[in-house]
Parts: sequence; C-alpha cells; structure tokens
Amino acid sequence: MPPFRFRLGKVLEWYRKQSELEGQRLCVCAERSARAKAEIGSYRRDVLARRTEIIRSSSPQPLELAALGPFLHAAKQRELLLREKCQKAEMDLEKQRGVSLAAQRRLLLFEKLRDRQLTEHDYEASRELEELASESYLAGFARTLSNEPRA
Repeated sequence: MPPFRFRLGKVLEWYRKQSELEGQRLCVCAERSARAKAEIGSYRRDVLARRTEIIRSSSPQPLELAALGPFLHAAKQRELLLREKCQKAEMDLEKQRGVSLAAQRRLLLFEKLRDRQLTEHDYEASRELEELASESYLAGFARTLSNEPRA
C-alpha cells in the first residue's frame, strides 16, 4: 500500500498560514487597543496634574485662572477624540477576533479531515496486512496438508 498522502495538503497549509496571519493581526489590534486605553489614561493624568498645579499654586495668576476654562474645554474635546479612537480600536479588535476565530475553525476542520483520512488509511493498511498474513498462513497450511502422506 502506498504511504499516506493528504490530497488537500496545500489547502491545509494555506489555511494554517491564513490562521497564523489572522492571529498576528489580532495581536496588532489588541496592542492598538491597549495603546489607545493607555493614551487616554496618560492624557487624563496630565490634565489633572496641570489643573491641580494651577489650582493649588499659592498665588495663581489671573491669566492662568482665566485660561483654565478653555484649557479644560479643549482637554475634554481631546479626550472625546481619544475615546473615539479607543472605541474604533475596540471595534476593530472584536471584528478581528471573529475573523481569527473563523480562520482557526477552517484550519481545525481541515486538520480533522486529514486525521480522519489518515485513520482510514491506517485501517486499510492494517486490513491489507492481515489479509496478507492470513493468506500466507493458509498457503503454509495447504503446503503442509499436501506434503502429508495419505492413509
């Protein structure tokens, strides 16, 4: 019997590479989302530190206090933009999770198909070997019977 050869081996390899690629894209999306969240946190800390610095100063300058309102308004606008960026990154991450999961499922399907065909091939090889062994045994048994003297 010829050795096992999965006829869809190239397709399986293509799906394997596709699954790896989608996994890498998922990692990139996760990193982008984490960076966006970190950027929001860092920006909030910077704004809070600046605001606290102005308010807690022993003698705040009138111009600084006057500029605090527009500064806080601009900070809120910037934070809204950062939140939108973060939400987009989260949406991209969720979308990529779905794509990555679908690629993994396709790969798993073809791996199961290959395993099933390998199991069938092994079964057929075992049956062929058993048939050969039984034929060999029967041929030897028939030879023994034909060599025995008849009474």
